[in-house]
Amino acid sequence: MTSLKTVTDAASELGKDARESVEELGRSAGRKLDDARNDTAGALHTAASSVRSTGRQGSAAIDNIATGTADRLDATASYLDNHELNDVVNGLRKFGRRHLRGSLIFAAAAGFLAGVALLRATHTCEGNSKAA
Repeated sequence: MTSLKTVTDAASELGKDARESVEELGRSAGRKLDDARNDTAGALHTAASSVRSTGRQGSAAIDNIATGTADRLDATASYLDNHELNDVVNGLRKFGRRHLRGSLIFAAAAGFLAGVALLRATHTCEGNSKAA
């Protein structure tokens, strides 16, 4: 009976360690996503500033186009600054519901391309193992 209790305790400890590892992986991925979101927003703000300064050096028509573009870049950057990843995902879901046919076509195409890429990667790995 003692060995069964030892095995049970060991399995319980392994499960706890695995759960903690998965939780830490999730937290780490969340931090990286937030960092990427913040970096992207900063780059968009910088691009908006650059477009504005370059646009002001040209004619009035170019300036209006550049200002409009910069405003859109700023709006996108502000959206990324002010919304969490869940908000973005919910926005994509709403878009997908409004444009169901296009979303399904896009999803099918993305799945097909992912399958082709995976198939090529598998064949490349098999070729390398046969050569060795």
